[in-house]
Amino acid sequence: PEATAIAETMRAANELAQLGMQTQQLIVNGIIPTAVSTTPFFRQRTAMQQRYLAEIAEKLPLPTRYFPLLDGEIKGIDRLREVSFRLYERQPPAADRLTFTMPPVTFNVPTRSLPHPTTPAQVISRLVPAKGSHRLLFFAGKGGVGKTSLACTTAIWLSRQGYQTLLLTTDPAAHLSHVLEQPVGDEPAPLPELPNLWVTCLDPEKAAAAYKASVLHEAQERYSPQMLAQMAEELESPCTEEMAIFDRFVSFAERTDYDVIVFDTAPTGHTLRLLELPIAWSQQIALKASLATTVSAADAVAGERFQRVVTLMRNPEQTTFVFVTYPEATPIIEAQRAMQELARVGIPTGLVIANQVLPLEECIHDYFRARRAMQEQYLVEMEKRFATPLLTVPLLPGEIKGLAVLTELGNLIYGNGETEGEQ
Repeated sequence: PEATAIAETMRAANELAQLGMQTQQLIVNGIIPTAVSTTPFFRQRTAMQQRYLAEIAEKLPLPTRYFPLLDGEIKGIDRLREVSFRLYERQPPAADRLTFTMPPVTFNVPTRSLPHPTTPAQVISRLVPAKGSHRLLFFAGKGGVGKTSLACTTAIWLSRQGYQTLLLTTDPAAHLSHVLEQPVGDEPAPLPELPNLWVTCLDPEKAAAAYKASVLHEAQERYSPQMLAQMAEELESPCTEEMAIFDRFVSFAERTDYDVIVFDTAPTGHTLRLLELPIAWSQQIALKASLATTVSAADAVAGERFQRVVTLMRNPEQTTFVFVTYPEATPIIEAQRAMQELARVGIPTGLVIANQVLPLEECIHDYFRARRAMQEQYLVEMEKRFATPLLTVPLLPGEIKGLAVLTELGNLIYGNGETEGEQ
């Protein structure tokens, strides 16, 4: 029950409807039981969820099942069996009466602090550009872990430190406008409230149209009308949209008129595909040359261009890949797998963010103590698993959206102006 999840559900339902497939049922997950919200912090978060539950009922009037945020992780056959029973065999309770919890999960004694905590300087050094240089920041991770919120938070914080910052998304879901509560177009535009911040959303359809027109224009003098017609037909392939976004991505990655470019990427699989494209294309062009086949002038220019981007992505002084995750098993495993994939092509990970960590002082009820213990166990595991700085971001009482909240969160996790004057 959050704004971006509702928007994504409505978008997906509309797209399916255009294909003649109707959405038949909703499951609303992660609802905090009202009975355990015993502090002002959690009462505020519960009230937020209740507002969104009312919005879901109004905008998505479908048969709906409600499931609470549990006091432990849904993992293992026994726990999955219990979840399925409560979700499908037992009459699902109304959203405002979610009071039951699952049988408790046993965790190790909470550590309350990491053995080797990351310092603020370690984090900030991976976000800000070196003097006289510029930096690319890629926020990646499993869908729904808060990449967009943290990409926006970081971009706003950097702009407030005086860095000329561009924030853009390559995610087809394009949640930037929801998080910023500002309209976002397909060309970089400044935010009036933040003079050092520009934002844009890469529109796949517009990018594909421009890409097709460019390819056909360049081919007109070299090919017959019949070949041009065949080329136009081939450009209708779904791969064209991917190549168009890739081409736009490379264009932005090459720019040096911003101090920092923050990429809010699509979920992990799409991101890996996008980032591997310049490497794959460079390898194809190199293979052509090694086989002594004809390498066109366009291929040569493209090869140099893509090689520059590959070199940039591999340089930790100029590029930082930030993986956002929850302190839970599945997103940790996915982040580790993606980090290993990037490492295979020579791209290191510079920072891992563990998002929505429960504030220790708010965990008064046994229910939240159990979840906090689970999170602490996974935080220790993340520190062991990832040979990179680990930043923890707390759960907030409300949703992360709007410039005021994003600014406050940036100051909370990065500090308030510590890097000012170091540019």
